[in-house]
Amino acid sequence: MRTDIERFFSPKSIAIIGASQDFVTISGQPLKHLLSHGYKGKLYPINPKYQEIGGVKCWPSIEALPEAPELALILVNASRVVDMLTSCGKKGIPYVIIFSSGFSETGGDGVALQQKLADVAREYNIGVIGPNCQGMINAADSVYAGFGSIFNANYDGGTVSMVSQSGGFGFSVMNLSSLDGGLPFRQMVTTGNEIGVSTLDFIEYFIRDPKTDIIGTYIEGVKDARRILDVGDKALAAGKPILMWKVGNTEQGQKAAASHTANLGGAMALYKAAFKQKGIIQVEDIQDLVDYGHALRSNRLPRGNRLAIITISGGAGILMTDEIVAGGMQMAELLPSTVAKLREFVPSYGSVGNPVDVTAAIFNDLSLINRTLQAINDDPGVDCIAMINASLQGEIAQKVAAEIIAVAAKTDKPIFISWSARDAVAPEAYAALDAARIPHYKSPVRCGRALVAVSWYAAAKRRNEAQKNDKPPVINRPAAQAMLKGKTGDVAEYAAKQILAEYGIAVTQEQLATSRDAAVAAAQKIGFPVAMKVQSSDISHKTEAKAVKLNVADAAAVGAAYDEILKNAKAYKADARIDGVLVQEMVGSGIEAIVGITNDALFGPAVMFGLGGIFAEVLKDVSFRLAPITPAMAREMVEEIKGYPVLAGARGKPAADVDALVDALVKLSALAVDLKDQIAELDINPLIVMPKGQGVKAADALIKTVNK
Repeated sequence: MRTDIERFFSPKSIAIIGASQDFVTISGQPLKHLLSHGYKGKLYPINPKYQEIGGVKCWPSIEALPEAPELALILVNASRVVDMLTSCGKKGIPYVIIFSSGFSETGGDGVALQQKLADVAREYNIGVIGPNCQGMINAADSVYAGFGSIFNANYDGGTVSMVSQSGGFGFSVMNLSSLDGGLPFRQMVTTGNEIGVSTLDFIEYFIRDPKTDIIGTYIEGVKDARRILDVGDKALAAGKPILMWKVGNTEQGQKAAASHTANLGGAMALYKAAFKQKGIIQVEDIQDLVDYGHALRSNRLPRGNRLAIITISGGAGILMTDEIVAGGMQMAELLPSTVAKLREFVPSYGSVGNPVDVTAAIFNDLSLINRTLQAINDDPGVDCIAMINASLQGEIAQKVAAEIIAVAAKTDKPIFISWSARDAVAPEAYAALDAARIPHYKSPVRCGRALVAVSWYAAAKRRNEAQKNDKPPVINRPAAQAMLKGKTGDVAEYAAKQILAEYGIAVTQEQLATSRDAAVAAAQKIGFPVAMKVQSSDISHKTEAKAVKLNVADAAAVGAAYDEILKNAKAYKADARIDGVLVQEMVGSGIEAIVGITNDALFGPAVMFGLGGIFAEVLKDVSFRLAPITPAMAREMVEEIKGYPVLAGARGKPAADVDALVDALVKLSALAVDLKDQIAELDINPLIVMPKGQGVKAADALIKTVNK
């Protein structure tokens, strides 16, 4: 795979295969745009019908060219693309954009045709972009190689680079993001069906590119999804935020994505897990991309998540408070000395709490801005500051902006502004803030969302630095691998728990009984009361089959339960293969959790955690991480669910053994990696988390094998 992508974005020569003299058509537009934007390299339009196009000599074939261009644009019918790409390979052209559609996104013969393209690209080491894409723009070097109305505009080269799997939508993001007050783009590329150079390849290039500071991406799905972890690590190390817009998150959306770019959407929960693990900022709208980009361009990251708000409108302060708290930030608790200082000049009818309301008194005394900002900035318990200026405009707006800039110049704490005045009535103020790289937004909610994004990214960077030397444990258990060798279908509880025990995960005391007498003997050895369950790889839902008995209190009841369980199991599924009845201890007081593994086709093994019952099944209050995980990552999984207070000891109840739970998750992660070629899914439901110091126990488990 080619990695010299800078040649793609800044080619010294470009061939346009299938170029047309009609500059309105798709095959005519690329040459038109390259010429109109002043492309400085050599252009080679190719079409045997013409002698020249737009004043540029036209060549009859790729073979006739006097040199191998660094980039070729293929604009011919899908049926001719394989031959054109082969000619490019023989000519030694390193990069090719295939604009043509009619490949795997259409299904049927298009799938086979696309495979032929991939084979040709591999044979000749061609970096193919597409097929079914819209091209690229390198605004910094005036390379406008594509089609569509966006190519008519001129863009000032900036420091934001973006890759999009959707052509039309991706370029519309660039267009809307680049409007007045928007983000200056450096490079934009669309990848379509991605048979060659992929979204993640381009992100890696942007990370290496010294002139790109912020990376944007729009994805419907990536085929090498686990690579997101490696790319995220590199971006964090380089200090380059990735703003990722992932769509195709519903079942219907995934179907639309499959028909659009022939990509697999994958489970959104796992994408979110990857984003959390590697500090990739998820965006959900074009406005998010612009707002977060502005915030990150300030090059100031908070040291923590504690915010102080200054406002001249109490209502706006409440709005922003709600937004940042919902996003995981905290309202800073101002020091008594800070409060005392504020009382010296904030009007008595204002507020010196947080939010600090200086009221409309600033109209009479602009020094309130500087003094309030400085007092709050000096408080060590404040990590970042937001100021809400309502609709200040005209001369007073300029003076207020100057006061803000003066304080910002003396601190490294981020200062964000919510300022609702129209651009036309405060142009000088906004221009001054822009020049000072102080982010400003039209609403408190947008300002709050941007603060949350920057705070989240800063926390991810701190976490990555703190955990960079943490190593997840590696556990290799040949015995467990041997237990699963040749297994198909489900592995029932008793055998599944034996595998868990191999990795040090505590399980209930239990015995498998194949007769009434054996069941009674097992119960007497374990101690009453006991639980009893059918064991069959053909019956996954034992409760539904009425093949579970709990709190069986004596020998007579064990015998009766044994008979009833087998009878119900046979009634539920007559041809079920039954291994026996599992007799196990009844676990005492504890909190039921559900933990598991899913071995995703795109991401590989991932670990899931949630509380049992309604929390996981109805509220979907679960967390995921891609394996392997460290103890610190496992603890984050536990603490981020909404139900965590139940484990921490809510309402005076004893705290659960979270340390043992974290240890079990880490061991389960090691199991997931060690058995990734054999296990498709694993559920421990429930895992009983006992009071602090008493550990955890797997009360039930089920394994589904890869080759089911």
